Amino acid sequence: MAPDLKYVESVSRTIAEFAKSPKIVVEKSTVPVKAAQSIKQILKEAQSHNKDQYFQVLSNPEFLSEGTAMADLANPDRVLIGGENSEDGHKALAQLVAIYEQWVPRERIIETNTWSSELSKLVANAFLVSL
Repeated sequence: MAPDLKYVESVSRTIAEFAKSPKIVVEKSTVPVKAAQSIKQILKEAQSHNKDQYFQVLSNPEFLSEGTAMADLANPDRVLIGGENSEDGHKALAQLVAIYEQWVPRERIIETNTWSSELSKLVANAFLVSL
């Protein structure tokens, strides 16, 4: 059974409809691996109709614990950001890293590809369930 991405895809279409300039789309939710690929495909289709639109999709999963979410956001033990392995992907990663560096020490910010970022979140959740 394929994962249900209808809400993710719906939001992607809304972004594509209203974006009038280049955007970085950050996937924060726990989603199946390769959800970013689905998002990117929808955005790429919109881009083919409007050359002023350009999108980069980053995966930035949250690692929050129940009851300490606010503290975890303010002082995360790690921030994981995945992006496309391209010049534009690296530029988008650098922009999100610069935002996090305002309050997160650089050594806690981990950069990787999109697929690894999505997979890492699912693996972490599976590991925690098994404890």
